[in-house]
Amino acid sequence: MNYTTLAHECLKRADELAACTESPGILKRTFMSEPMQRVHTLVRGYMQSAGMQVRVDALGNIIGHLEGKGPKTFLTGSHLDTVPDAGKYDGMLGVLIGIAAAQAIGAHNLAHHFEVIGFSDEEGVRYKMPYLGSLAIAGLFKQEYLARVDENGVTMADAIKNFGLNGREDFKSAAYDFSQVAGFAEVHIEQGPVLEAENLALGAVTGLVGQSRVKLFYRGLASHAGTTPMRGRRDAFSALSELNVFVEKYGLSIPNLVATVGMAQVRPGGANVIPGEVYFSLDIRHGDQPVLDRATEVILGEAAAIAKRRGIDMQIETQESQAVVKCDTTLVNKTASAMEFHSHKPFRLASGAGHDTAIMSKVTPTAMLFIRSPGGISHNPIETVTVEDVAAAIEVFVAFLRSL
Repeated sequence: MNYTTLAHECLKRADELAACTESPGILKRTFMSEPMQRVHTLVRGYMQSAGMQVRVDALGNIIGHLEGKGPKTFLTGSHLDTVPDAGKYDGMLGVLIGIAAAQAIGAHNLAHHFEVIGFSDEEGVRYKMPYLGSLAIAGLFKQEYLARVDENGVTMADAIKNFGLNGREDFKSAAYDFSQVAGFAEVHIEQGPVLEAENLALGAVTGLVGQSRVKLFYRGLASHAGTTPMRGRRDAFSALSELNVFVEKYGLSIPNLVATVGMAQVRPGGANVIPGEVYFSLDIRHGDQPVLDRATEVILGEAAAIAKRRGIDMQIETQESQAVVKCDTTLVNKTASAMEFHSHKPFRLASGAGHDTAIMSKVTPTAMLFIRSPGGISHNPIETVTVEDVAAAIEVFVAFLRSL
């Protein structure tokens, strides 16, 4: 099997999928959008050409089935939706590599049946909630989600109906019987600089870091910038500025901790008005749960102390968390062994980003194979991969599947 030829085909298909967009000139494709219909047409064709039977479930996940020797089914997949102004490999490449692996292996040549899932939503752009596709597959989707409304007032239930599906009545049918599932492995670009720094094409993922996500308000007092003395001001933005310096210093003091103030909305926003309110976000991540929990406690404690010292109010609007995810040791070892078998260093690393694996790990053993991201860039149109790395990923993933 010529894996370089398969890799070239994957990259050509990635270009074709990237042309399916809601916004001319940039790549943006959200849950149940019209461009997703076009993606399904293309992906269905790719799967059928690889000898797979294809179906679409009630939440818009497209699934290709390759018959094996059974009795259980091993799953792979990634997402087909994107962030706004996206690159063309995040998510999509994992689906395409799964299809390429099916093509390389052929029917009845694996110990298990094999399915490739193109998840309908991982990014959560349209309904401000991620992982809709994998939640449905995992049996964790809740009926109340169907009432969520997008920016145009379209409920999730209506979006699904407009796509030609019946999520309101059938969403439970998307869930797998995990007693019949052997595991799940996701192939994905790293989206970071670690593999490139190590001069490595591939990495075996040991787990996904946990995340704390908090949205807060600082509320001080808006007043005239020219007539209000510096001493005694209740400047909400100055409070956030002080907090951000603390977040950076604290993040640097704890190995492998990352902490970010990623969003800030300053109000009222006048050039000659002292900011009276700031609405902002905190994103805190670490691969060890106790360290993450302690970091969240320390940073929020400092946020409150700064507010008290400056005479402003602090309010937490939302606080969410995603627990640290550990990949299955046996599957991680098999991934590393497949890399070593094909003369790649069996390098292991944790994922700093969230993936559908985070949801699937709740219901079945999981693994991930990372592909080098040149420049460490993702969620950006300049996101890229090399054909050599993609070929290596297909070859290693085929060896992994055959080892199960």
